[in-house]
Amino acid sequence: MIEHKSLSLEQAQSVIDAVLGKAKEIGHRGIAVCVVDKSSEIIACARMNKMHPRYGKAAHRKAYTAAVFERDTNGVIKFWDHQAEQGHRGPSDWNDSMLTTLPGGLCVLHGQDVVGAIAVAGGNETFNDWQFAEVGIQALGPGYRHRVDWD
Repeated sequence: MIEHKSLSLEQAQSVIDAVLGKAKEIGHRGIAVCVVDKSSEIIACARMNKMHPRYGKAAHRKAYTAAVFERDTNGVIKFWDHQAEQGHRGPSDWNDSMLTTLPGGLCVLHGQDVVGAIAVAGGNETFNDWQFAEVGIQALGPGYRHRVDWD
């Protein structure tokens, strides 16, 4: 039997609350945040008022990618760079239009188990997507972390 561990709706909501709270605290213009389970399916997401829907879609694609690859999107960029050296033409070679190399998606682990992913879109040079997503990881509490690359 295979046991499937995943973030809960309550955990996803705490991530969203923490990330949106941080954006409001620092007076950020707005962001979108998405939390997916280990299978890359949406648990919860939110887009702040006046943010274009493309930010929500970008956050979803980032979280999806982090869950599928079981690594942060920064790690996917590193992986992609290696693939490009081998002659691949781009993410279109991966046969999945949801995959992206945009930064800001974090693969969430509890212990050694991948339990989902968090992603943010809409950050800027003052507080970027990665930093907002880190706020989300911290909201999960002790025992949760993310990984840039496969351990």
